[in-house]
Amino acid sequence: MKNIALITIDSLRADHIGIYGYDRATTPIIDKLADTELVFQNAFSHACATRPSFPSILTSTQGLLYGGFDHLSDEQVPLSVPLSEAGYQTAGFHSNPYLSAEFGYDRGFDVFADSETDPSLAAKARRYVVNNVDGYLHNLLSWIHTKTEEHTGIDVGSYYENAKSLTDRAVSWVKSADEPWFLWIHYMDPHHPYVPPENHMIFGNDLSQKRGVRLRQRVLDDPNALSEGEWQDLIDLYDAEIRYVDKEVGRLIDNLGDAIWALTADHGEEFYDHGDFGHKNRFYDEHVHVPLVLGGTDHSGKSDELVGLEDIPRTLLDEVGVEAPESYRGYNAFSGDRERVLGGWAPDVGRNLDEVRLMSRTADEKYIRYAAEGIEERYDLSEDPGEQENLKCEVADEHVRAVDSFLEEVRRTSRDNESVEIDNKMEERLQNLGYME
Repeated sequence: MKNIALITIDSLRADHIGIYGYDRATTPIIDKLADTELVFQNAFSHACATRPSFPSILTSTQGLLYGGFDHLSDEQVPLSVPLSEAGYQTAGFHSNPYLSAEFGYDRGFDVFADSETDPSLAAKARRYVVNNVDGYLHNLLSWIHTKTEEHTGIDVGSYYENAKSLTDRAVSWVKSADEPWFLWIHYMDPHHPYVPPENHMIFGNDLSQKRGVRLRQRVLDDPNALSEGEWQDLIDLYDAEIRYVDKEVGRLIDNLGDAIWALTADHGEEFYDHGDFGHKNRFYDEHVHVPLVLGGTDHSGKSDELVGLEDIPRTLLDEVGVEAPESYRGYNAFSGDRERVLGGWAPDVGRNLDEVRLMSRTADEKYIRYAAEGIEERYDLSEDPGEQENLKCEVADEHVRAVDSFLEEVRRTSRDNESVEIDNKMEERLQNLGYME
């Protein structure tokens, strides 16, 4: 059986990649690799943030199912499990707190490294405040920290492992692992805050890591207050992060040997395309259109087939002849069987279905429902790819039936699960990444 690598990149929207039409050289290495591999033009996430999205990528289910996306349920079986049972050595390398062992993502892995880098002195001081100081003094010191960061650009240190370090560890494991092996690696660098290495800041003018640190707080505090120039600086820094990851992805693939590999992202990133920043539980294409490149197979070129990220596990298992668990919802990406991509998010880690947000996307249309607000949106993507004209008066019955059926499945599989308890250290990491208020 062939070796397998699943490469995921946080917050990478498809239209900032050369093979998807971007006019900047953000991904020269991935673009070159794609010349001889298969590029799926229409791959979409089922959610718009890491927690609700990753159950699709790794378990071929969805985050709203089985009691919500606080953690993986017993019914959500990571791809690593059937591969391990089939004799694969397995390893996962990442540093996203929400994908850690506490949330069930270590199942099936022989090696599972969900680390973070050593924080700077400033970050250690902030952690001391978080863990040991309460009340007014805590609030005052936190405010001083935030304003110092915003106005001086003094970095608090990285709260995720950088792409070079992560690649080093993955390559070292690949060289020592017995075959067949399965590797999952998740790069965080394009996730906000954008503080790319200086030598990758080739877009825009006079950018620096200090500039990225300053903008980190400004955009979290009030994105509406940013000037046009500041928005462009954010995009330049984001593109530089992509360029940096592109280099490390290339180095990783160079060391995989004869392996099947898939490269994708958990969701995209908004830069005020629809009046907001980041990935805040919305379903426009800047949030859900993601890259998907499949390498090391007999397939090449470009595919226009509609693909959901929950199709990735089944496709990889089919390629190596391993049977998929019964809970897997996805199709083989080569089958052409998918008619639409359904997605969803809800507050309280997916449990508050009174405020659920749902998506139905076909090749040419998109339907979005905001249950709490009683709002429906429909877009003709062939005429309006930027999703600016809401045809809400012309919602097609097929979309309504599809999301109603999906919501019924969510209710039917609901479980009364306890939440994972988040300690002060993890909460502080999540806050630094913009996950928690």
